[in-house]
Amino acid sequence: MKNPRLATTFLALPLALLALAAPALAAAPGKKAADKSPTLAVLYFDYSGKTEEMGLLRKGLAQMLISDLSDLDGVRIVERERLQDVIAELELNQTTKIDKQTAARIGKLLGAKYLVLGGYFDLMGTLRVDARVIETETGRVVRSFGAVGKPEEFLILETKLAGDLHKLLTSDALEDFKARPRTRTGAATPTKRRPKKLTTATAVRYGKALDAKDRGDKEEAKRELEGVLAEAPDFTIAAADLDALMQ
Repeated sequence: MKNPRLATTFLALPLALLALAAPALAAAPGKKAADKSPTLAVLYFDYSGKTEEMGLLRKGLAQMLISDLSDLDGVRIVERERLQDVIAELELNQTTKIDKQTAARIGKLLGAKYLVLGGYFDLMGTLRVDARVIETETGRVVRSFGAVGKPEEFLILETKLAGDLHKLLTSDALEDFKARPRTRTGAATPTKRRPKKLTTATAVRYGKALDAKDRGDKEEAKRELEGVLAEAPDFTIAAADLDALMQ
């Protein structure tokens, strides 16, 4: 270009446009804003009974609670697969009870500020499940919940726990959640993944399927999931797990 002044003007134009756009780019919400949401992890519950198969219920219970909480705004829920990776890393696969110090260690490895943990037992025709939400760093119990019923009423008990957790996480009880915008404040427990009926025996079978999957036994996992769906065809979580195995 023969006119040096004109050339300088053209070169300066993109810089001027970039300067004008910079404030808008800085003001635009990015992925980092979402990363500020507190993280919550649902751990495997302790089993205090004597039936070996009932001990596997802990995996199914955790997966169902995780699924029920996954639609909440303003909180990130740790996936069960990530929890299982940490359990394996700490060599806790054969452990049916997790003490306070181990729970805190798991929470830190998962990057979770809050943990949902608890226990369950079956005795004399009664199934009881207790849960509590704690702060990973301090061990402070934020809230405790409980549900008791007949062994065949597992779905009712799990639904109650999920509902109590929903109420807590859509309230201002947790400091991180105060003044945080939520589109479903006070929302009820989501039902789109929930079967109409799920016996404790079927839930235990689902836990066995997840355990087989964790051990790398895809054939057993597939067989158990097919059995679960034969007993509860509308159990969409199990259907999604089976689809994932088939891929």
